[in-house]
Amino acid sequence: MKHHDPYQPATALGIEEWEREELIALALKLMDGTVALDMTRAAADCGSVGCIGGHMALAHGISVRGARRYVQNQAQCDSPLAALFFPDFTVNHRHPGWRAEACGAARAIVNFLTTGAPDWDGVMQAKERARSAGATALLSVPA
Repeated sequence: MKHHDPYQPATALGIEEWEREELIALALKLMDGTVALDMTRAAADCGSVGCIGGHMALAHGISVRGARRYVQNQAQCDSPLAALFFPDFTVNHRHPGWRAEACGAARAIVNFLTTGAPDWDGVMQAKERARSAGATALLSVPA
């Protein structure tokens, strides 16, 4: 068993050890840009809207069909991972379309690994603040 600080152990998160390890690996890949992720579309190989779960399952060697079942089962069983895989279950409905990008997905994964909750609202609000700040900066640049 690998130990990654400051992440909680799999048992505390209510997930299996392989799931924890795949989440850690996926977060790192998302942060360094080696994996693309678009929450508004299906994961390319998996075909699931829960593309974080699809990427995890595929990386673990689960078949495409199995990955779809794995992701869907998380929601049906009210797994701790359901909120991470399906942000629309926890959204305050202020983030239409859930346009999370790789860095946002990585932040949600790290939130889940450290606190047990992905905090999609916080992730998406930070993205909105950054976008607003960028638009404000563009408007204030003299021509």
